[in-house]
Amino acid sequence: MPTGPSVPPPPPLSYTVSSIITDAFIEIGAWAPGEDVNNNPEEAQWGFRKFNYLTDYWASLRAFVYSYAFNVYTLVPGVSPHLIGPSVLANFSTNGAPRPVRIESAALLLNESDSVGVVDLPMNLRDKEWWANNQVKNIQTNVPTDLFYDPTNPDGSLYFWPVPNAGNQVRLQIWQTVAQFTNIQDPIGGPGGPGTLPQGYRNGLMLTLAEMLCAGSNRPVSASLADAARKARVAIFGNNPKSPRISTQDSGMPRAGQKSGTIADFNWATGGVPGGRPE
Repeated sequence: MPTGPSVPPPPPLSYTVSSIITDAFIEIGAWAPGEDVNNNPEEAQWGFRKFNYLTDYWASLRAFVYSYAFNVYTLVPGVSPHLIGPSVLANFSTNGAPRPVRIESAALLLNESDSVGVVDLPMNLRDKEWWANNQVKNIQTNVPTDLFYDPTNPDGSLYFWPVPNAGNQVRLQIWQTVAQFTNIQDPIGGPGGPGTLPQGYRNGLMLTLAEMLCAGSNRPVSASLADAARKARVAIFGNNPKSPRISTQDSGMPRAGQKSGTIADFNWATGGVPGGRPE
């Protein structure tokens, strides 16, 4: 059966920061449809700063993390801490993006053999109390087992322990969040980005920005705007947070402090606590 020529898909929508700011000002009635940043350059720049305040805030919250990047970096032997961030001093560059808010997971990459390939050896993520109580911080090994991340600024500090003495690779799981912007004409996917964001973000950013612009524009936040902005943020929250993994004790395994053959939980009929069955 003959087929017609293939039809190319329509080009994706491409939004800039200017688009979001313009729509936010229209939403609160400060601008009219047809106006844009060129008609109100000073007000537009104020809106641009408010927009960056908003994305900076969202980037700090897990609820607005839309995905997780598993980035691979090469360890520098004998260096502690390794720096990760945008500066020229960083051992692990983030290519201009801010340093990670937190590290979700870390693994040492071991190339076992041609048949097996690369094996991820998970590292223990530690906190500041563990690092402070570590009495031998500078011991070295080719297989670091633990990581304490201190989110210093502008570069975060990665304390691998023991300190690596070989140039192996590590895989770090970090947050993917809304980027900061350098120009009002930047695409909303970040400077040099695609001009798109995950579903729900464009609407959520625009309506939340509109709320933020009301006070400085001497306008009240209408009930309809507040409700629409809340629903837009809830849509993002609902997609991002995941139920935590939980584990239960295998059947028949005694709990800590429980003697073999005793009943673990109190039952009104059989007792199970000192004194036996209730009277």
